[in-house]
Amino acid sequence: VLHHHDDWIVYSTALLERAWLEFEGNHTKERALLQMQALADQHTNRLTITQSTRESIEGSAPVQDRLRYLNQLVYPPRWEFLRDMAERYASLGIVTSAAEIFTEIEMWDDVVECYRRAGKESKAEEIVRERLEIAETPRMWMALGDLTNDPSHYNKAIELSKGRFSQAYISLGKYYFDKGELSEAVTAYKKALELRPLIPSVWFRVGTISMQLGDWDAALSAFSEVVQQQPDEAEAWANVAAVHMHNKRPAEAYPALVESLKQNRSNWRVWVSKLYTCLDLDKYDEAIQACTMLLDLKRSHSASGVPDPEEKCIRAIVGGTIARYEKARVDGNTGALDSERRSLNRAHALLQRIKMTTNEPWIFETMAFFHERVGQDKEVFENLMKEYRALSSVRAWEKDDEQVRRVCQVVCQIVVYQRGSKEELVKSKFLVSSVLKKIQQARAVSENIPSEVANLQKLLEEVTAEIQNAG
Repeated sequence: VLHHHDDWIVYSTALLERAWLEFEGNHTKERALLQMQALADQHTNRLTITQSTRESIEGSAPVQDRLRYLNQLVYPPRWEFLRDMAERYASLGIVTSAAEIFTEIEMWDDVVECYRRAGKESKAEEIVRERLEIAETPRMWMALGDLTNDPSHYNKAIELSKGRFSQAYISLGKYYFDKGELSEAVTAYKKALELRPLIPSVWFRVGTISMQLGDWDAALSAFSEVVQQQPDEAEAWANVAAVHMHNKRPAEAYPALVESLKQNRSNWRVWVSKLYTCLDLDKYDEAIQACTMLLDLKRSHSASGVPDPEEKCIRAIVGGTIARYEKARVDGNTGALDSERRSLNRAHALLQRIKMTTNEPWIFETMAFFHERVGQDKEVFENLMKEYRALSSVRAWEKDDEQVRRVCQVVCQIVVYQRGSKEELVKSKFLVSSVLKKIQQARAVSENIPSEVANLQKLLEEVTAEIQNAG
């Protein structure tokens, strides 16, 4: 068609269709708009960039040629064409040009919005007041309220519309929300929703305000409306789960968290919520998955502020996984036992990964507990030694009662695994003696000493006696 342009309106329609298609491409938007501008100028006698001479105007197709195939084609009316072009200008941020086109077709709401976006609030207010002098309309009163931040203008818009202008209620709700007057804000938003219930963004705002006001039932109802209208809204699903978690209903929170993560897997806060929910429901494999995702997000730096999995969560996962494994072994259920072995492998892999990122004593204590319950004594001893080194590396641990207790307890455990031969007994004796010596040097004679130190002293005497008997 573009190469055989014998008819004006056929050719113009083809050019317009091509411009619409080119506007979708990142590198051809400007060219598409210039083409649309040229097509728009054909309907006027004005001299423009694309219609620069009187000869070009006079030489254009006559009316009868332009109207020949009018009913067979879908060429839009001039006002609709200009509105579409102005919206495309505005979408590219060329808001002043868009405002001029909207002014030409007298779409005053869009004119005001474009000048507001351009930072020309005074110009926008001037236009609004001019329009109000000509004829008072709810939309213009609402626009004036937006420009002056005066709630009385919103009320005037509501009064003129006889309470049927939902957007005025929404603007009034936003005004109260920005002022921190949450009860008034939620009241205005609910009135807007009575008129237009299919506004997900307003339902979402009602839900967040209700959470702040402690009205959890209203919050759940609002967020449920959001996910019904927009099933792909991840934040709304997460908030549904948050309400259920607050109400101590993890079984109801779990499917909402799953839906939220289907839509957005990079929100670490939702993964933390899923971790706690899975622990409440004894879903340890999925809790391990949540911990793994948190570690992945932290390593990839795709989200800021990602926390490490908490100690209590890791202990709960390990303890729960081992308990289920031992129950399956006692019951003699082969299928369940195979499944729990796989869970143990996942828990062990998680511990190994955390150990690579932290040197905290608790991770070695947890690994020692894990290996002790599955009967791997060598790994138990190695992790106990690492725990002791981590504890003893803390500055001035000898003066901290809690640290002293923990060091004494882990040393006693080490001796249990290091007394099979005389050589091992000698090593245990040196270890216990060294710990006791550090504690005694750091504390005065009259100072209260934890009872665990006395237990460690007795253990030293027992080890010394065993060495003598072995000799």
